[in-house]
Amino acid sequence: MNDDTKPFLLKLIAENKDNEACKYLWDQYYDVLFKFAVAYLKSKELAEEVVSDVLYQVWSTKHHLDNIQHLRVYLFTAVRNRCYTQLSKKKREQSLFVNTGELHEDSHIDFNIDPEKQMITGELSKFIKEIVDDLPPRCRQIYKMIREEGLRNKDVAVELGISINTIDVQLAIALKKITKAMQLYFNR
Repeated sequence: MNDDTKPFLLKLIAENKDNEACKYLWDQYYDVLFKFAVAYLKSKELAEEVVSDVLYQVWSTKHHLDNIQHLRVYLFTAVRNRCYTQLSKKKREQSLFVNTGELHEDSHIDFNIDPEKQMITGELSKFIKEIVDDLPPRCRQIYKMIREEGLRNKDVAVELGISINTIDVQLAIALKKITKAMQLYFNR
């Protein structure tokens, strides 16, 4: 498949054979664009949505097709851009529900969380953040570098110019204070 499809498509449109032109556009590009989108999104449903949206958008502005020099490149670029948009949207949605730790590709998030659970999770996250903010400055810095930035103890020690033993002690102090505060929080 190459851009030789564009002249034929434009001819069908010029002859007011819209149904044939639409079917031709779909037949020529849907499968290859779908596979391309699945490779980005790792989801057949999202890929179907993205490709259908792009083809619909192109079709709804079909009288401007003559302005597109390379239809195939245009379609692949549009699908790729929509995939990026979907991925960043998905990442934003996930970050709304997961405030601590990192998500892995095999993580599954239940987007049907009930509002009460969501409120409690948000309240708990805010509470933990306040506890961390109340830690002594060096202890807070070490905790954030390890737990929030995901650095290894050894890397933090090198970056701060202190021993790994000091890192371990400071992290233990932080975790002890957080644990104690959490116990008080849940016992209230």
